[in-house]
Amino acid sequence: MLGATLALPNGDGPFRGCLLLSGSGPLDRDSNLPGQRLDIANSLAAALADAGVASLRFDKRGVGESTGDFLTASFDDEVADASAALDALRSRDETTERVAVIGHSVGATIAVRLARHAPPPDAYVLLAGAAQPGERVMTWQTRRIGETQPIPARWFRSLVERRQATDRRRLLASTTPTLRLRRQTLPAAWFRGYMAHDPGADLSTIDRPVLAITGRKDVQVDPADVAAIGQLVAGPFDADTPADLTHLLRCDDGPPGLRSYPAQLQRPPDQTIVDRVAIWTAAHLG
Repeated sequence: MLGATLALPNGDGPFRGCLLLSGSGPLDRDSNLPGQRLDIANSLAAALADAGVASLRFDKRGVGESTGDFLTASFDDEVADASAALDALRSRDETTERVAVIGHSVGATIAVRLARHAPPPDAYVLLAGAAQPGERVMTWQTRRIGETQPIPARWFRSLVERRQATDRRRLLASTTPTLRLRRQTLPAAWFRGYMAHDPGADLSTIDRPVLAITGRKDVQVDPADVAAIGQLVAGPFDADTPADLTHLLRCDDGPPGLRSYPAQLQRPPDQTIVDRVAIWTAAHLG
């Protein structure tokens, strides 16, 4: 059972709807986990309500009010939960059957997966979304983060890249739901599914409107994937790669990298991006 929030605009419905999907990790319905308040989903929900669009967001398995076990859930389980949430949103008396999906990071990969749902979403917003297989995304991420580290840490880049490549191979070779690796218990089944999945095949089936936004200071997803998404989808396509936008959907005027994340998290998501997403979604749901 998934705990969720249905956010409604003021006034009488039924309203157009939007499903909100957060990134990787044991995130709650607001895209938060202990010690890391992203506040992405709840910020989007508020802006969507102001634009006249209802939204549904939910706690992942084993998080918040949701039952189940996050560590043993697979990538396919996450897709199935998103699919069930999409059906639930469409079935509500407060909403119409015209529904968009907004995904951030891995949530964007899952949003694209819903293109095979029957019926599929009527519009897609992909925030820091990838156009390449998960294993390649993780490899790029390791290299890019290494490039942006301060000089002393940069000396050990090759060692870190080799170690993380070894970790990825161990995860891919595993057969159990979880794997103990470097003093951490990881959701191995999830990693196997995510690393093997190529969103390109799903993107090529989309003939509905798509908005893709990835900041040029993103060190977790390649901003070049925005153009790749545009080449793959068949529907109307809008895109942006804001110069100072990071993976956390905050703008930062410093150099790209993880070191500024704590300071960025003291601020809310960039309101310009949030409002743009809400206005675009309302417009493309008709």
